[in-house]
Amino acid sequence: MTTGFLFNDKELGIPICSRKCEFKYIDTLTPNMKEQMKVLYYIDSRIEKAKQHEHAGWAISGFGLLTVLIGFLTANTSLFIIGVAPLTYGALSTRHFEDKRDKLVRLRKRILI
Repeated sequence: MTTGFLFNDKELGIPICSRKCEFKYIDTLTPNMKEQMKVLYYIDSRIEKAKQHEHAGWAISGFGLLTVLIGFLTANTSLFIIGVAPLTYGALSTRHFEDKRDKLVRLRKRILI
């Protein structure tokens, strides 16, 4: 028995022993299999979550940029410095979740073929 699950998600309920087994399992999925539909549904939900987090990152970046601009225009260094943190965090999180979404989309296409 194994304690590992596909995509490290117990909710999905597909036991996998290692990453190598995970790749082999994904390669064996055939179109219209019940398991394939289950995995695709799971990946779709993860893609949607990544999109939501990416949009939140854009909102945080926008707030940080607005704060930086207000600090710059009013010559208030504390406001400028306070705005740098959310701007940086938002930009980095946006990039992270965009990469995550792209990887999931590529995986989804690989499974669907």
